[in-house]
Amino acid sequence: MNYIVLDLEWNQSPTGKVISNRNGALPFEIIEIGAVKLDEELKNISSFDRLIKPKVYLKLHKAIEKMLPITMRDLQNAKHFKEVFNEFREWCGDDIIFCTWGDMDLFQLQRNMNYFGITNDYPLPFLYLDLQSIFSEKYMKGIKNAGLNEAVDILNVSKCYPFHRAIYDAHYTAEIAKRLGLKMLEDNFSIDTYKVPLRSSEEFRIKNNRQEQYVTKAFESKEKATKYRKLRSCECFICGKPMERKVRWFCDNGKNFYSVFKCERHGYITGKFKVKKNDDGEFFAVRTMTKTDNDGYMLILEKKEKEKERERANPNTEAER
Repeated sequence: MNYIVLDLEWNQSPTGKVISNRNGALPFEIIEIGAVKLDEELKNISSFDRLIKPKVYLKLHKAIEKMLPITMRDLQNAKHFKEVFNEFREWCGDDIIFCTWGDMDLFQLQRNMNYFGITNDYPLPFLYLDLQSIFSEKYMKGIKNAGLNEAVDILNVSKCYPFHRAIYDAHYTAEIAKRLGLKMLEDNFSIDTYKVPLRSSEEFRIKNNRQEQYVTKAFESKEKATKYRKLRSCECFICGKPMERKVRWFCDNGKNFYSVFKCERHGYITGKFKVKKNDDGEFFAVRTMTKTDNDGYMLILEKKEKEKERERANPNTEAER
């Protein structure tokens, strides 16, 4: 088994108009795939670095052009996505686990596959290692997500390459994986949410002794997803017994929902969920329940107090309780 540490760069419509075909919309067109292959001991095996000639957005968005050290001239002699993806898949091999920094890369990879008519035979649920999330749990109590540059500084990774090239960001992400270590990686999978459950009997749930991740079925509205009873339940994911609710669910500036519970046997457990929209226009939620300590509990309380202050400063703001 090998680890594929993946990073992508993509472009978007320079005019703001998203292009669609019979397969769906393509908000972001991938223009570079970079990856590092690590063996089961996290030792480097090889790397993959390909630029991709765009077919949909033939001019770089101003923000992308400013951020990336890539020009449209650089892309003109490259191969198109379908050919590069086939090369990438062959390079990956069969027995692999994807590792990414954040939850966007695999999602956008599959969206591009769909748009360009490539069969998506990745498993359901599609498990991978979100190194940003794992880093956050280890170094930031799961409250804040660090940027790649910040994590590199915290772990004293040598900055030998510029950021915002896929292959270089994949290199830095691989170095972070090595410093996190196999023990931290082996039982901390995330669930990719490009393909979501259609009904409650198909909902995804994975857990270990420290954390549970849960992906709900799709709903026709955000409100229905937010108020889904199973999403807000308060049974301990370790022992299954009801917990005491210490902090009611609240929304942090219209983004994530947080809560804190206490299990008689397993102590404090923080809850966090976010409602997302899929490409079919339906809504689903991704919830994480994490075993924590008193410090983690206090961090959520501080977050709630800041949200109350923000609401008092802007009384027109509506926060879900």
